[in-house]
This record gives sequence, C-alpha cells and structure tokens, in this order.
Amino acid sequence: MIGGASALGAGVLLALPAALPASAAAAHPAPARHLKAMYDVGVHPGITAAQARASELAGTTVPEYTASVKVGTKNFTYTIVGKNPAIKVANPATTVTAEIVPLIMKFSNGDTWNPTKIDSCDPGASALTRTQKSPIVVAQPWTWGGTSIGTGQVTDAFQRAEFWKFAKPSGINPTFGVKLAFKTLKPVTITVPAAQATAFGIGCGNGLLGAANINWLDPHLQNVVIPSLASQGAGSTTFPIFVLHNFVEYIGNAGQCCVLGYHNIFNTSAGAQTYGLAMYDNSGAFAGSSDISAMSHEVGEWQNDPNTINPTPSWGNIGQVSGCQANLEVGDPLSGTTFTDTHNGFTYNPQELAFFSWFYHQSPSLGVNGWFSDQGTFRTFAAPCP
Repeated sequence: MIGGASALGAGVLLALPAALPASAAAAHPAPARHLKAMYDVGVHPGITAAQARASELAGTTVPEYTASVKVGTKNFTYTIVGKNPAIKVANPATTVTAEIVPLIMKFSNGDTWNPTKIDSCDPGASALTRTQKSPIVVAQPWTWGGTSIGTGQVTDAFQRAEFWKFAKPSGINPTFGVKLAFKTLKPVTITVPAAQATAFGIGCGNGLLGAANINWLDPHLQNVVIPSLASQGAGSTTFPIFVLHNFVEYIGNAGQCCVLGYHNIFNTSAGAQTYGLAMYDNSGAFAGSSDISAMSHEVGEWQNDPNTINPTPSWGNIGQVSGCQANLEVGDPLSGTTFTDTHNGFTYNPQELAFFSWFYHQSPSLGVNGWFSDQGTFRTFAAPCP
C-alpha cells in the first residue's frame, strides 16, 4: 500500500468517469465503463505498532506471530496471521473465526444495493450466496503447477504455497495453514448521506454502481457498525469482513473512485481489531475484477499484513503500484491478475497473490515450484525500486 489522500484500508483502487451526486444519479447516471485499472491504496491504521504488538502478546487480537528476515544487511520485522511455519510445532495449523457481514447500502433517494438479493447481474444467486459458496469459504483440493497443495480454502492454499519449503509433505510443518471458520451475521443496513454518495450507470441490477466517501464510511464502520456486532460474537479476536454488491468507495471526491476493497485495523479497549471490506463484483464496470477477486485480494493481504505495517525492501512500478512501495501487501503487485476456479457449477475469479519470498528477495524461493506467486506469474523476486 502507498500513502493515499486520506485514511482507508489497504485495497484496490480503479478509475471511472466523473459521477453525479446521489440526488441526481438515479435520473441521469454517468456511465461506468471498462478502463485499465488505476489502482491506488492508502491506509492509516488506527493503532500504533506498540499497541498492535501488545495485543498480539496478550492474545487479544487474531492469532499472529512476529518474526524477522534479513535482506542484505537489513533486518525486517513482520507480523503474520497464524503460526510461524519455519518453527516446528506439534500443531502448526491455525483456525480464525471470521464473520461475513452483508452490507445493504442505501441512498437517501431510495437507491439500494443489497448483497442478499438476486438481481439481473446474476439471476442464478445473490452476491452473498455466491460468496458463501466460493473458494474463499469452501475448502477444496488445489494443484498449482502440477503440485498438490492440499485441501483448503483458496487463501489457506496460498499461505501453504508461499511457505511450501516448510508446509510440503516432507517439510517440518506439513499440516501448516490458516483456516477461516466463517459464519454469516445478520445484514447491516447503512444509509449514506447524500453529501457522501454518488453513482455510475451500469447495465444490470438497479442500473447503478453505487459509491460512498470512504472518509465517511470507514469511521462509520469502526465507530458504529463493528461495535454493534459484538452481540453476534464479533470482536478483536475475530475477523469481520463486510460484503457489498456492486458498491464501491471514493476518496474524498468522486473523481478519486473507485476502491473495491480494503483491510484495516484500529485499537479498542478489548484489543487490536482487524477487519476487511470487499465488493462482490458483477457490475461489468472494471477490467481485471470479477466476483470474489477483490475479496481474495483483501483476505490474502489481511493474513500476511494484519496490522498493515509490515515493512519490506522497496518495490514498485508493477500491478496497481505506480512508483515505489515498501510493505507486505501480497495483492498489490498482481492486482487485476486473476485465475479461474469452477466450483459447484460456477466459475470464480480469485486474484493471484505474491509470495513472501518475492518481497524479501529470497532465492531460491520458499514457495511452491520455486515460484514467487501462487500461479507462477512471478519467477524471480521483486526488482529494487527505484
């Protein structure tokens, strides 16, 4: 992630034409159109590194480990969800409780985006049902590059594949992995003030791609929505992920659109609260984005950089990154690069993710097949930047 114009979680940003305010959007929406992704990300976590580390040690956040890696003469300390695969333990597998939280987004003029309802963008199932049946949630066998990774969710398979030296059958922790134990919470309805809303025209559903100002929405999630989920079991030791349908965020003004997903963290009295947000996308508005691609990006990044501050050697000018970046955001270098997985008769499009060894210049790679990303797009580590 790179510093953005305002506080938001690490995520995916693409550009669309100028939009109209919500008050005019229903009558005269500006058209959305396919454009090459102009991704931008920025996060300002609501927590200090010391607070995050204290919560980890106290067990008041999701299960994590902290370790360090040396690149040249410099040490980089990082925190990742799960257990350290490089240290042999009796049970290296980790299970994290995760909550799918459908967000029903409403504008004051009545326009509504509801992930629990079927619409003409996909007459076969709702965005929520597709998510629940997707490889992010449902375990399945995976074989990448001719190598059997094992059975698990797609982000669990990614975690095993990026640390394959340790997780392979002959490795020191062959049962290593990070499983998400999902449950779906009651939908939450958010009414976006007209001054914080806009929309673009699309060719299905309610005819609109909705958008809210992330500078309004993200604080609302932290201050209002996430605390309200405590009665359903969500909290600092769980991972809530909000699901929207054909609804995005803009950064301050509609010309800075569109964020398809992000993950973030903030400090609470109970501990360090991580969370994520992603659009289920069948809008047809974005090149390189479809169905669960944004969610796979964000869950993978949350697993590898839960506190959003893991430092790496500088890299960039690749994927969504223009210029240099220096963090362990595994989705950013390959934003827009997806692969297909047909499951229960539906073809999903998770995003390819970059391996740990790509960021930390490890050769040979710790990853499966000697690769530096889970589908083999990267065959060597990151080039220095600049």
